[in-house]
Amino acid sequence: MITFKVDNLKDMNASLQGFAEYLKDCSLTDDEVFFGRLVGCELITNVIRHCGEMAQFSGGVQDDRIVICVSSDGGEKFSLCPKLPELLAESGRGLYIVNVICDGDLTLSGNRITARIKLGRTLF
Repeated sequence: MITFKVDNLKDMNASLQGFAEYLKDCSLTDDEVFFGRLVGCELITNVIRHCGEMAQFSGGVQDDRIVICVSSDGGEKFSLCPKLPELLAESGRGLYIVNVICDGDLTLSGNRITARIKLGRTLF
């Protein structure tokens, strides 16, 4: 399992590279590594951009899933976008993408979101 805290997008990319390497070391496919990094990026970006706070990240492989948990330090709550937002909407696309990649396997608990990506998933 990998854990880190990040409060800016530049540091996020470096930290997520470590997570991607961890996933590769777990013998995941390139597609699985891509999905894990994408979900982590979207969730962390939401905390930093929309909550204006430090994001706490933990991610690992459990059984047949990549499990990613992201929370905000300040207690801002997540909300999901279950439907595709309007084409030109300024928000909602990231969480919609996460929801699709995770096949709806998301859990919200206050300021924490847990996303589970089934292994074996391939690019569209």
